Amino acid sequence: MQLFEEIMNCKKCNLHITVKNKVIGSGNKNADIMIVGEAPGDEEDKRGLPFVGRAGEKLDEMLKFIGLTRDDVYICNVLKCRPPHNADPTMEQERACIGFLKQQIEIVKPKIILTLGRHASSSVLGQKSKNMYDYINKEFSINKTIKVIATYHPAAILYSKGESKNKIRQQVANDLIRLKKIAGEI
Repeated sequence: MQLFEEIMNCKKCNLHITVKNKVIGSGNKNADIMIVGEAPGDEEDKRGLPFVGRAGEKLDEMLKFIGLTRDDVYICNVLKCRPPHNADPTMEQERACIGFLKQQIEIVKPKIILTLGRHASSSVLGQKSKNMYDYINKEFSINKTIKVIATYHPAAILYSKGESKNKIRQQVANDLIRLKKIAGEI
């Protein structure tokens, strides 16, 4: 409850000025798998829940692909407020919210974190990169106990075209299969 109040009262960056609803997280707070995106979008800002727009529908398909539902995982974002015009999170905004994400990880105690996109991957891992390729197909862990798998954000599947879309789709499928395999071993 304390974390909820901290987030709801947060004014650490300028996003609190334009936000409609802070988006904290949803799902199973005892889940072995935590899914972390970068920031709420327009639909999430309206409803106060993570991944409820088109990217959320794609995330539901991704979970179904490996036999899971939202009830099996905990879903949140690095940022708790929507950046205007779905802009990339700034360093100031990430710094303002990273402590909240760390607290969520401590509360949920996941065995695996699936990061969606470059910003989520860099924030969770504490490694700054301008390229998603720095995270794909690599082994990561935090606190020496939580495995981290990085994959593309569902929006990358929605908005890419042609051969690029096929490659991203295949990579996401491979990452999800790896997630399911690791989850079965833990």
